[in-house]
Amino acid sequence: MYLSKITYSPDHRAAMVKQLTQNRNLFHEHKMIWNLMPKDAQAKRDFLYLRDDSNTFPFYYLLSKRQPGDVPEYLQVQSKEFSPKLNAGDRCHFTLRANAVVTRKTNSNNNKRLRRDIIESKADQYKQQFPNPADRPSSAIIHNEAGQEWLQKRGETCGFKVSELLVSNHQFHDTKKPSDKNSRHFTSLDFQGRLEITDSDLFLKQLYFGEPSENQSTEINRGLGRSKAFGCGLMLIRKM
Repeated sequence: MYLSKITYSPDHRAAMVKQLTQNRNLFHEHKMIWNLMPKDAQAKRDFLYLRDDSNTFPFYYLLSKRQPGDVPEYLQVQSKEFSPKLNAGDRCHFTLRANAVVTRKTNSNNNKRLRRDIIESKADQYKQQFPNPADRPSSAIIHNEAGQEWLQKRGETCGFKVSELLVSNHQFHDTKKPSDKNSRHFTSLDFQGRLEITDSDLFLKQLYFGEPSENQSTEINRGLGRSKAFGCGLMLIRKM
């Protein structure tokens, strides 16, 4: 596995601006990342990435099974082998962008299930509990409560527990593949805080080095949440 940092090259501003404009559609951004991988017609998606907009121009963290190699002139890529050493009890800072949803049965008479954004689901719970809007908590509290519940459940099956958490940047994404008539819709949330490793082997297997399950069409079986092809699911950690 390789962890890479991908930045835009200011020496090729025209090409950079063109790519940034195209990347407003997440399919183009996804394709840009795909094109960094060694050419292999049989390869399936074997990477996760996270876009960071904290600088003047966005940059990316990329976790990939193969080392990026075909780099266009408007990008710069720094890669290193990724092999973290973790033990139970280790405390880490973490950053995550996730498409966090809850899945529930539509009714008791069939097995049909409905996926819902965790923020919308939590807001509806409060609407039912408190018909008067003045009695409901602020959106910031709703965001953090929903995020805490969702991430806590993920931690129980992925070998970690959260000790501090800030949930922000609830976004709705509408993206469309150029050849498709229909758009794809999903939401994302940013999580950051501190966690404690409770099972290091499980943590690494579930988030980074897992093998595909029988019902998965891609090679990657790691990360958290859905929409992993569009910049969601990669948890970055740094030991405290």
